[in-house]
Amino acid sequence: MGFYFARLLVYDQSLKTGSSAVRESLLSEMVRLSTSIINLAMETTDERTQHLTDHIYHMISFAAVTLCRLLRNYEEQLSISHDLNRFDELILSLVSWLHAIGLPCHVAHTMGDVVAAFHKKLRPGAGPSPSTSYVGVDPAIQDDFAQLFPEFYGLPPFDISNVTMLPEFQPLL
Repeated sequence: MGFYFARLLVYDQSLKTGSSAVRESLLSEMVRLSTSIINLAMETTDERTQHLTDHIYHMISFAAVTLCRLLRNYEEQLSISHDLNRFDELILSLVSWLHAIGLPCHVAHTMGDVVAAFHKKLRPGAGPSPSTSYVGVDPAIQDDFAQLFPEFYGLPPFDISNVTMLPEFQPLL
């Protein structure tokens, strides 16, 4: 999974360079890597799954968010050679899988909310998840995570130069 993630990250950065013509082979490889990471996670579930490190859940979520972004930005190109409904179903299955791991405070559940919010925003016509928790997902959560991890979620870095991090304390009289 780590090898697939590293390759996906490199290809994602390559895609963000803004080349005018995106090669179909690059998109297909990114879709393959994303789906491989997601499937590997869901197919190797056992009693140790809830004890995986946060990093693993971030890799899985990154793969799902990347797949959502690819489906949104290159829908026409990908629809020629891929079944996009199958990918939407895979993402929704992943959300249900993540929500089923541990308590609601577990990182997997939180990352399930992030993936659901991205999917809901980027693929609104894809249909709701079989998980009832998808309906209540606040799409703003994806903005929060996008600000924290801009390089993973395709946003420019957060500029904190104009943000006051500490409160202005008044002197005691």
